Amino acid sequence: MIGTSAAVALGSGSLLFTSTPLVTANLDNTVQLNSDRIKLQTKDPTVTRVATVVFGAGGSSGWHHHPGFVIVSVKSGSVTVWGSDCSQTTYGAGSAFVESGDDPAQVTSVGGATNYVTSVVPNVNPLVFRIEDNPPPCAAP
Repeated sequence: MIGTSAAVALGSGSLLFTSTPLVTANLDNTVQLNSDRIKLQTKDPTVTRVATVVFGAGGSSGWHHHPGFVIVSVKSGSVTVWGSDCSQTTYGAGSAFVESGDDPAQVTSVGGATNYVTSVVPNVNPLVFRIEDNPPPCAAP
């Protein structure tokens, strides 16, 4: 859901969608945490980024996926996450969801929304937070 870095495919393009990075930081050491039934493990150095993502009414992220993973917290409004099979799940203010994997996804908002997005990605050069994808066959007009 974060609109930064190089595109890998032509993609479907975003609309009424703005991503503003708040902070980007290196996590140079590997992490192996297991506390209170929550696990986090990295095998190599990673980069974290927190961004504000704002959707205007009728906005769309365009089809994309992320290296690593992102945790999205919906501050206001609501967003609908479209899976690569065109399934849909809507999240309202106070909800959170995770995006990961290579399958394309798209996030839309009918009435507009503000989200806080935390990304954890491999520390590679060039640094990539988002990879553009073409729409899946089920989303073709």
